[in-house]
Amino acid sequence: MRSYVKTILHAYPFLTTVGEDYEEHIRNRALLSYDGRWTAEQTAEYLAAEILNMRRLEWLKTKIENVMGKLTDVERTLTEIRYFGKGRKLKSFLQKQKNPLSKRAFTERSYFRYQERLLDKISSLLILDGVTEEVYRRELAPIDVIQKVEKVASKACRF
Repeated sequence: MRSYVKTILHAYPFLTTVGEDYEEHIRNRALLSYDGRWTAEQTAEYLAAEILNMRRLEWLKTKIENVMGKLTDVERTLTEIRYFGKGRKLKSFLQKQKNPLSKRAFTERSYFRYQERLLDKISSLLILDGVTEEVYRRELAPIDVIQKVEKVASKACRF
């Protein structure tokens, strides 16, 4: 059930420039369409599908940003470390946790438990925001970028 949420979270760093990247791709494809092997109709259908994909990914990006805004600083940091590849933040985060004045100290076991609860919370917030598994499978899963991230995320998230 939650594997789609993990895929969405792993995909987020790629979504930061999705609009610009898709616009450039669509523009280049349109400009070079005169030299293609496709008919004008095939090119138009392809470009329309790419525009829809761009809009879906931008929609997903805003939904993830909404959810991230509802998390505490610690939750946001742990999510960034785990899913967004912000390994540099891990060092400073762990140093803060070793500080005796820190409110919460993480052991390895408590860290993984906390990550599980955090994933449940993010899943619930995404569902409340309209990003259900059904929407994911119907609208987002067919997109190439999401498919590639899903393959990598399924191997990386085995805890």
